[in-house]
Amino acid sequence: MSMFTLKEIFNDIKKGMSLERVHKYYGGFTLYIPKQIPEYKERIVEEFTGYNYDSLAYKYNTTPKNVRAIINEAKKTNEK
Repeated sequence: MSMFTLKEIFNDIKKGMSLERVHKYYGGFTLYIPKQIPEYKERIVEEFTGYNYDSLAYKYNTTPKNVRAIINEAKKTNEK
């Protein structure tokens, strides 16, 4: 799977690339821009019980996958 930057996509659109061509070339590209809550990562780590990925994701407007990544990152940091 190729990775694209937003700059590349926007440049193609600005150059007049048709919607059909954008869809064909970049189709399947997912963009996730999380809403940032100050210190939300620290709050997630503090409130994590071991089973509440979904509720934390909902509360902090992110995804369960991102909550898992935050928890895993915190575990690695604590192991050092």
